[in-house]
Amino acid sequence: MKLILKLSFPFVKTFLVSIISFVILLKLPPVLFDAKMEAKVFNFGIYQLILNPWTENTQWDQFLTPWILWVSGLISKPEDLVFILNWFTILSGVIFVGSIAHRSDWLLAISLCFILSSSPLYLIFQTWIGFSDPITFLLITLYLILLYSEFLPKLKILYLSFVLFLGMTNHLFQMLALVFLVNVFYLVYHKDKTMILLGAYAFAFVMYGLFLFYILKCTPIGWNQTRVSVFSKMWGNEFIRMNQSEFLLGTVGLFHGLWPFVVYIMYRMPISILGFVFCYLLSMMTYDTGRVFAILSTPILLLFSIQNWQTANFFEKRISIIFSIGSIIICKLYPLFYKWDGKIIYLQ
Repeated sequence: MKLILKLSFPFVKTFLVSIISFVILLKLPPVLFDAKMEAKVFNFGIYQLILNPWTENTQWDQFLTPWILWVSGLISKPEDLVFILNWFTILSGVIFVGSIAHRSDWLLAISLCFILSSSPLYLIFQTWIGFSDPITFLLITLYLILLYSEFLPKLKILYLSFVLFLGMTNHLFQMLALVFLVNVFYLVYHKDKTMILLGAYAFAFVMYGLFLFYILKCTPIGWNQTRVSVFSKMWGNEFIRMNQSEFLLGTVGLFHGLWPFVVYIMYRMPISILGFVFCYLLSMMTYDTGRVFAILSTPILLLFSIQNWQTANFFEKRISIIFSIGSIIICKLYPLFYKWDGKIIYLQ
């Protein structure tokens, strides 16, 4: 009987933490990041793609989200799109937090739940409606979970490559940047996993090459250079215009209420500064500065949080928990915003 209870406890713990995280992620972000209509960004084009993703209007580097929603058959009006993508956002957090509770520590899992729910990433998810980001974040959280899971090397390569492949079909350049950052900083602490990650990269690129050949040759979807043309405009005067304006507020908006926790992570793990600086440099070369930084920085913040917890003592862990809970309070102390096209957009 004692053996049965011992074996079942991790599953009970995981279930309870998952339920708690579900309630937090369902209820807290809409309260923290409630926004006026003028502050919201709606991607109206994706609804038309969901009606039929096999057209020349589908971007070759962002295929998976409209295809999944088309296959689901659940979208009959634009409001359905908002509802379903919001559930993808919640699902991402619950799966990640539940896996941490199961594999590591339930206190770490709950603290990460508070970090996610008060993060600029969830601010973006509440404000930018109809983009592929929620599914990208779901896939990068699955990638993180697999990195810290115990599988035979060949199975791990297979699983990682499949998740990477799906991410590349969903948003190619975004996923490549995310996985590059996660892999680099994961290898700092797990150098023995280098061949596994290289194998996953190779297999994913082979699969993506075949996928790209199929959609470009056998479907109406065509090649375009939209990403390249937008990126090319960001050099020179346009880059200066965007990034010299609102520098102080733009910096505050990178993490909002998470700043105390982030500074603590940077103090404990100075190499994390390089990761956040790299994310910021990439975001400076886009019009969607706040959105891009939030998407890029959140996975490596989660990774460093896990690594920090594994080496922290009792007192240091309690500091992490206090800062993660305190982030919610800080978010309510001043008007929240994001930076776009060099301008500060207030939620309220």
